[in-house]
Amino acid sequence: MVDFDNFMEKTKQSMAGKYRISPSVQLPDGPIADMTASRTYVSWKGLVIVSQHLIVVRMEKAHVDDMKQLFDAGFRFGKQVNRVPLLRGMQFGYMIIPIIATSHPDEELLQYAESQPRKHWSLFEFPVVIDLESGEAHYYRKISAWGAFFFSDMRNVVSRYVENSLK
Repeated sequence: MVDFDNFMEKTKQSMAGKYRISPSVQLPDGPIADMTASRTYVSWKGLVIVSQHLIVVRMEKAHVDDMKQLFDAGFRFGKQVNRVPLLRGMQFGYMIIPIIATSHPDEELLQYAESQPRKHWSLFEFPVVIDLESGEAHYYRKISAWGAFFFSDMRNVVSRYVENSLK
């Protein structure tokens, strides 16, 4: 069993200096996030400026609709905190990583997190479910043609900062 507060503290410590971390954030038209972590960087994979946001919420009885709503609220949050003026020829995109931590994950929610994320234009969605009972992180681990370059980035973020904090 994973202690949620300990998990959050380890996650914050591992991201310190790399992300802007904020506890207890009211998401636009959404729930209160237990933590948001944001950063903006230039990805050489297509010369794109990426606005990346991890949104962590603890929910006891979470379902697929909760994850979709968390993603939507996370995207609104990302747009609210990060608008970047671009030089001519540069591209910009958002990476939203909604993370639901729960002691009793719904089987349908686990399947949703482990399946290929929904496709969006200039926007990446990468849902993660943390099973606090088993200590496992559930997310898309396969390789797909669409978004392959950026999925590897998101998998690395989840592995480095989220999964390592579960240990």
